[in-house]
Amino acid sequence: MAGSERVSRGLIGFRERSEYRMAASEQSILHTVQNSMFEFPALPGRWDILSFPGLRAHATPGVDHPFGNMVGVSTLTQANADAAIAQVQDFFGKRGHVVGWWLNASSTPIDLVTRLEAAGFSKMVEQAGLVLTDLRHEIACNPAVTVRRATERDRADVVRLYAEAYPMPEALASVYCEVVPLVDCGNHFLAYLDGVEGPVAVSSMFSPRGSSVMVMQGAATLEAHRGRGTYTALMAARLAEARAMGKDAAVLQGDRKTSAPICVKLGFREVCSVDFYAWSPTPGAKLDVHG
Repeated sequence: MAGSERVSRGLIGFRERSEYRMAASEQSILHTVQNSMFEFPALPGRWDILSFPGLRAHATPGVDHPFGNMVGVSTLTQANADAAIAQVQDFFGKRGHVVGWWLNASSTPIDLVTRLEAAGFSKMVEQAGLVLTDLRHEIACNPAVTVRRATERDRADVVRLYAEAYPMPEALASVYCEVVPLVDCGNHFLAYLDGVEGPVAVSSMFSPRGSSVMVMQGAATLEAHRGRGTYTALMAARLAEARAMGKDAAVLQGDRKTSAPICVKLGFREVCSVDFYAWSPTPGAKLDVHG
């Protein structure tokens, strides 16, 4: 979590950058949204990049969780889709791990959902792919919330907050804490509430190499402190950083029941749908992307 700290409070403004940049195209925005979960490099033995024909994939050998063990960005055909699904199930089944399947509008073949459901996958989350192309957009925040970029000294707090607030297994939170800074512009952020000791929320952002688009990722607030504007403040602070870094668009995948409606109110617009399916090798197992 290298990098200097930045503090944001109240109304977030944006610093102009003198150099000219061509605005991100709709195609590059869609590509970033649809590939964002697969931009992290390998941490051998902890976050592995897998090779399945027609798919992007990663795995966390030591953690059984569908976010750590995931495939997606499918370019399969009707001729090879069933075999690919079976190959994925065989690989993760031998490990006894749940696997998630990231599905968007460009995933092929056209009947992939039907094939996944026939193979035992279940839809877990419906998300909206969202973009904000005006990073000068001002966002009013609760002045009682302070946001700063996390540093190496904050590692324990970052891991704890992802584990407790998201929630996710602590082992996965630890891996995620480490892989984000390996991507361009990758940083975690912490939010504080006046009168509360220690950070109460965490989030991250990163940018694919050579891209003018920033990905807003992984925001979570401790349950006792939700409804106080920490999500909005974290978003505003990250957008300010993205603008200062010369980015001209920000994207995210928002749960249609929680974060997506908030982001639309903040000025984001929907560009695509992203659904998340999961499969467990244990018959009758309860599937949950949280915890």
